[in-house]
Amino acid sequence: MPYYRCPACGSMSHSVAAYSTAGVCAVCSAALPDDAKLDGLPEARFGINRRMRAGLNSPVEARRVVGALPLEEDARERLALLVTELVTNSIRHGGLAAGDPIELELAGEDGQVWVAVHDRGAGFDPNNANGDSMNFGYGLAIVASLADEWGVETGPDGCTVWCAVGREATLK
Repeated sequence: MPYYRCPACGSMSHSVAAYSTAGVCAVCSAALPDDAKLDGLPEARFGINRRMRAGLNSPVEARRVVGALPLEEDARERLALLVTELVTNSIRHGGLAAGDPIELELAGEDGQVWVAVHDRGAGFDPNNANGDSMNFGYGLAIVASLADEWGVETGPDGCTVWCAVGREATLK
């Protein structure tokens, strides 16, 4: 499977018909010149910050970013599920209006992947988040089971929910 480094945004992606359009960066949609192709799977080292607008397409947009990461397919699928849950929770429970900003951060180095989703919502106490299916679903239980660790940070600028996945979970 060929890998590419985008000269416009610096992200690495792979080219598989189901995940991307040939010749276009999956993260920023810039054209990929012929010399952007890399030989073999690059070391999984990346840092991506993506600002989205709250809406029905936000989880899809977040999964698209994960789909471009230079990781084995199982790792991308696991991270896509984590990102989908975190972005969906932001929209559903963050008190956001359509179009409000949601920030997605992905960082990977030495086989470790960190994910953070930030919104301007008030935040929540993670100890009370699961178990009340009328107000909360099972998304955070999914995050807890797939991530090595996760947490919530709240402050005057909003709420960040983050998770980390270790080497054995990201690479075969």
